[in-house]
Amino acid sequence: MRLTEIYLKEVFLKEFWNEFEKNFQLDEVINSSLSNLLQEANTLIFNKFNIKPSEKKYFIAGSARLYIYPELREIFNLTGRIGDLDIVIPDKNLWDSAGLGKEFQAEGIYRPASNNSIEVFTVWDPSKAGGQYADVQVRPTSEILQGSTQVGGYYYMSFMDIIDYKTLLNRDKEKEVIKLIIQYKNGSFKDKREFLRQILNTIGEENYKNLFTTGN
Repeated sequence: MRLTEIYLKEVFLKEFWNEFEKNFQLDEVINSSLSNLLQEANTLIFNKFNIKPSEKKYFIAGSARLYIYPELREIFNLTGRIGDLDIVIPDKNLWDSAGLGKEFQAEGIYRPASNNSIEVFTVWDPSKAGGQYADVQVRPTSEILQGSTQVGGYYYMSFMDIIDYKTLLNRDKEKEVIKLIIQYKNGSFKDKREFLRQILNTIGEENYKNLFTTGN
């Protein structure tokens, strides 16, 4: 990998998305379906693993974070209920203490809810879901955990990591998205809404509808 590519991936994109997400207005009233899932997780997951939501020992993965911001729900057309809650807990000791050592060694998945509305994973690897995610490669789980940030008392996957796998940045659309980011930084867009809509146009309307309306 050339130095320019390393800089873009490891420095430029991280700094840009971290700063970008700070400018979003949080919803005063959290999405009701997300709120219900978080309440269930308090009992089924955080108590089970003896983790406080304020401890950076886990992160909530997938699209859940997008439901916290009204602007993002509008832009990404998230009009329905969130499908499920994916939580990643990579520490084997926490699984052992929770009596889930066998689950850790087997598939690395724990499903405490009868309808599978909440799932816990040892690693974040969307490719295991197959289908449209089969070829998606993401950052190591340890890096995603380190980059996760707390919103409303819970740690969520960073906006950069959400965009990274949801728009398939590691594939053919990466260069186009980077160009849009540079244009945004140079003031070519009137606001962040126009910028994000242009990103969605770049990956294609049908693609982003499919990607952002799933439970992932």
